[in-house]
Amino acid sequence: MERTLDASKVAFVVRGGARAEEQQRYLACLRVPDGMTAEVVTVDGTDAEVATLYNEAQAASDARYKVYLAPDAVILHETFLADVLAVFRAAPDVGIIGVLGARQLRTDGVFDHALGLVGRAVVHEEGTVRGKDIVEAYEVVQVLGGGVIATQVDVPWPEGQFEGTSCLAMATSIEYRRAGYRAAVPQQADDWMICGALHPVTDVDERDRQAFLDAYSRDLYPLVSVVIPTYQRPAYFREALASVVHQTYRNLDIFVTDNSHNDETRRVYETEFADDPRITYEHHPDFDADGNWGRALAYDNPAATYVNWLMDDDYFLPEKIARMMDCYFEASGITLVTSVRKWIDGDGNDLPKADWMRPLVSKLSRLDGRSVGQDMLRNMTNYIGEPTTVLIKKSAMNHHRLGWSGKEGKYLISDFPTWLCLLSKGDCVYFPEPLSTFRFHEGQQQEGLFSKFASHICWALQIREAIQRNIFLTSREDRQKAMLCWLERTSGWLRKLSEEALEHPAMADVCTIFRSMVAALPEADTLDFTVNTEWGKV
Repeated sequence: MERTLDASKVAFVVRGGARAEEQQRYLACLRVPDGMTAEVVTVDGTDAEVATLYNEAQAASDARYKVYLAPDAVILHETFLADVLAVFRAAPDVGIIGVLGARQLRTDGVFDHALGLVGRAVVHEEGTVRGKDIVEAYEVVQVLGGGVIATQVDVPWPEGQFEGTSCLAMATSIEYRRAGYRAAVPQQADDWMICGALHPVTDVDERDRQAFLDAYSRDLYPLVSVVIPTYQRPAYFREALASVVHQTYRNLDIFVTDNSHNDETRRVYETEFADDPRITYEHHPDFDADGNWGRALAYDNPAATYVNWLMDDDYFLPEKIARMMDCYFEASGITLVTSVRKWIDGDGNDLPKADWMRPLVSKLSRLDGRSVGQDMLRNMTNYIGEPTTVLIKKSAMNHHRLGWSGKEGKYLISDFPTWLCLLSKGDCVYFPEPLSTFRFHEGQQQEGLFSKFASHICWALQIREAIQRNIFLTSREDRQKAMLCWLERTSGWLRKLSEEALEHPAMADVCTIFRSMVAALPEADTLDFTVNTEWGKV
């Protein structure tokens, strides 16, 4: 039976120690609103026992409103109680209040690194720490910082999770959210609290940080889908899947579709990864390559707001998803985040970088989407990377489909048309250091003759699309440079083909595009051609 709490009573929960007497002197100076009474509940124990002590204080006091003070915190604001009670009474769904809060934690889970800090406090060694001004009476936040925490309902503090207190206020904020309440920070015209420190990074216990992220990542961060199509490369697959499982970003939805004609890949999954509930594995031995890729493309978890494809011969570096998600948290208007790639051979050895593989920029940068798309088309170069490289905002895609125009058909190359689609709707962020790998080895589909034809034809389709939409290539000079680049690259490649290869069925479409490019080049105001994009004998 739920007990009834006294709505006319406030309990201050303080920890015994060197500053307990000073804390109570400050508490004695606070104004207690008419009709209210206040009591002090003292608890004493180690940092690891704080949550248990606070829960014992909850049980010991019948006060509806409770204020928990860290040992080094004192309340300065004389009308603290009246102002906090005003928020609680105006917002019954606000269950917990602090003087500092954050709109969004970064993926490292450290409060000091949080984005959108609101509220204020005086810190002994740092002066006044002030976040963004709160315009209304209060602002709802994702998590609260420590020091002073007030509640109007009793929700248990999380016991047994942490050795210290640096993550405790944040964790309790989330426990209140799980119970159906919001966390908030009141508007503060002056300093409400003075404390010893805000748990700088050096004071955050690494075990506590990891425990906090393990317990609360699903509450803090958006779900990210990682989609892995695989076929009869169990050793590469093991490395690829392990690189996702061990990402520092925990809130992942991992989907594997396997069309291997044997059970080797399935055994890798079942013996090493099957106990990870984030993974969904499907085995489709009756699928061909196109069927398996089609299954990967069709997978769409509606709860996931971001997606990253991972080819089974590549792998992620441990912080890839976390670092890229922080970019989305920091700014709006971003539709993709990418990085330079680490190029490796079939045995995992580093490969030397050609000029076109070098980073676009020397430091982490936000790049204008339309400028990047323009450069890609004018130079017929995929600066963004392969599917493994890019973390995508799903809402910017064409109904979760890869490609741009939707007219590429059999000539669709999965990566650069998709990047052009995303760049037409927003900006990109580029990391100049590698966050994933791209492996060159025998048997890659990119090396097949049809794939080469498809690449050249697909670039032409994107140039045509850009001209028809009047995006990326908006001047005659831009369109002419894109056409000239295509003609030069394609003719150079064709000159190297054998006579037998020149008889390839896709050659007719290349010739059609060639004639259309040459005819359109002088004015470059339009580009019309028709090619057979349906699957036939090719």
